[in-house]
Amino acid sequence: MSIEVISILVLFISFFALLMLKVPVAYSIGISTTISLLLNIDKLPGITTISQRMITGIDSFALLAIPFFVLAGEIMKRGGIANRLINFAKSLVASLPGGLAYVNVLA
Repeated sequence: MSIEVISILVLFISFFALLMLKVPVAYSIGISTTISLLLNIDKLPGITTISQRMITGIDSFALLAIPFFVLAGEIMKRGGIANRLINFAKSLVASLPGGLAYVNVLA
């Protein structure tokens, strides 16, 4: 067998073995990829490649916007500005038909 076939077998076998051991899917993918990568190339370039890929995957504006949006909402709730914004929007458009939707959009 060639080295490519062996590395693919190691990848799939380790992935499914980790799934059978009830390891979460994300960790199973990462661990099985790391094992197959370290079997194919030297240890230092392999570890460097894995760490660079992980950081590159995390470094995304869309992925960073989600937790920061939740953080901004939590800060607004704890500071009390969220209630004041909703009350202000309610005072402006609550009497209109569909006022609750307008309050939501305005706030």
